[in-house]
Amino acid sequence: MKKILFVSHGDKGGVGKSMVSMFGVEKLLESGPVSLVEADPTQPDIGKRYADDPEIVISGLSLNRAGDAENALSRFGQWLENSGAERVVVNLPAGAGETLDAHSDLIRGLADALDLRLIVSYSLEKNETATRTMLKSLASGLLSVVDPENRFVVFPSYKGEPESFHWFHSKERSRAEIREIVMPALKNSKALSLLEATPGRLSSLVDKEHRPEGWFIIDQISVFRFYEAGLKAMSPIFEGGR
Repeated sequence: MKKILFVSHGDKGGVGKSMVSMFGVEKLLESGPVSLVEADPTQPDIGKRYADDPEIVISGLSLNRAGDAENALSRFGQWLENSGAERVVVNLPAGAGETLDAHSDLIRGLADALDLRLIVSYSLEKNETATRTMLKSLASGLLSVVDPENRFVVFPSYKGEPESFHWFHSKERSRAEIREIVMPALKNSKALSLLEATPGRLSSLVDKEHRPEGWFIIDQISVFRFYEAGLKAMSPIFEGGR
């Protein structure tokens, strides 16, 4: 697999960017160590899950600093160059997407110089505002500098079926050069609570020989189904491309 820089983008908080990042980490671990960048170090959404994993290097690099975007990106670029990381997942918080959209040429130039395949996913909210914001990124922001086969719209199914999203019915959808994926939802609320409270790789938590303490069999089965569906959803993102 070619070296990867994967950015989990979205128009606001609560649209599943961290879930996409988590499954990005899980999928890339199949090929070797992964570097995870928590772009809001004060709220390391998924960094806590992997804190004790020797194959995951976690870095906190703020990318949502209003008025200081270029310096924030400069620090990120220095880290990326110095680390020599080959599989990188960037988990963006709410607000950081605007920073990257405004300085997309820097991100693309950095990826090209370091021979990293730049992949960006965009997690949607259901409303028309989300459609407009995503189209703006596609026209002149971060999505605009990503090769069409490497940019993805994400329907977070815990928000609803794709048909319930404004983007699904938008006239621009048929013309947009962007691929689509549907991220699964873990509908067993008890299993979801256990998953959120239990650190570690999902691949370890669903190991039938080592069921986490306090988990019932049905909870582990639910998480396993979620894990399998998540990896399947992410497969088009990391297979092929340039």
